[in-house]
Amino acid sequence: MRVVERFPRERAHDEVFGALERDGVAIVEEGIDTERIDALYADLRPQLDAVPWCNVGAKDDPEFSGRLTKRLRGMVARSPRVGPLLVEPLLLGVCDRFLGPNARDYRLSTGELIAIGAGQVAQPLHRDADSWRHCRPPFPILMSAIVALTDFTPRNGATVVVPGSHRWPRLRRPEAAELERASMPRGSVLLYHGQLLHGGGASDDGELRIGLYLGYIPSWLRPIENQCITSGLDALRAVPPRVQALLDYSDDGWETLA
Repeated sequence: MRVVERFPRERAHDEVFGALERDGVAIVEEGIDTERIDALYADLRPQLDAVPWCNVGAKDDPEFSGRLTKRLRGMVARSPRVGPLLVEPLLLGVCDRFLGPNARDYRLSTGELIAIGAGQVAQPLHRDADSWRHCRPPFPILMSAIVALTDFTPRNGATVVVPGSHRWPRLRRPEAAELERASMPRGSVLLYHGQLLHGGGASDDGELRIGLYLGYIPSWLRPIENQCITSGLDALRAVPPRVQALLDYSDDGWETLA
């Protein structure tokens, strides 16, 4: 049985990439420093508290999204600390190795804050890259990352992953012994291949399990989230050019009338 390999931040590039190729998943423990996590949590926790459970759109499946789960999108507009996180060297370094060989650049497909509450059942196992069912090349088209804003534990909904499943035939289903909880302290980063089977875990803990999901794709693939709508033009104009490029924003072609 494979297990999720864990790495300290200072060993987080070549070795992490090797684990992603082999197992489809890796954890960088405390990959983001505590001060930044504390500040991001302080910005976002009140916004989570202000929305109801299962605050998904009418077209979303509540059984998949979670009846005792809260989700926020448009993350760049919700905290000025999100933009710098998108260009964290750890994340971009993995994207360079993971997506770079098959694209001139990459984009953020979606950013989503996900909070799992007590009593939430396990999410169905799925592959994030299935959002592009028409596109299944023999190379990765999605690198997913979850930044832990709280501890992820077996009791509070730590993500369930199936190491090695990114290489399985489509119809193969995991045995119980092949499932692993991605437990990790806050500030850690769970990295996984877009074809890896995974899902939010069940929770019987009273504390919210909060993670920030970031999905990176090749620049030639259409993102799931339109940041001009979810974050708004003012927020996109306020971030540095590298962040704007990741969010697929450009003001080329626009002129100000005198």
